[in-house]
Amino acid sequence: MSNEQLSDRQIKLLRVVAEGGDDWDARRIDITFSSRYGADGTTVLSQLEQLIELGLVTQDLSRPGPGGRWALTAEGIAQSSENH
Repeated sequence: MSNEQLSDRQIKLLRVVAEGGDDWDARRIDITFSSRYGADGTTVLSQLEQLIELGLVTQDLSRPGPGGRWALTAEGIAQSSENH
């Protein structure tokens, strides 16, 4: 991962992904995240893609569900725990 500082929203999104284990698709993550924290002008999917680039989440497109299934990487787990 880069030394980039995570935003408050990114940390919250990591927590939502962690809550879903590897069973939540993008729609469920979006609904859960948006209902808790509101919208900010960017889509949850684009925020998830940023977290992929940072090496914090993975996307499994082989499993059913809109946008595939999402899970934290080991680095993502460390970041979500560190910022808890």
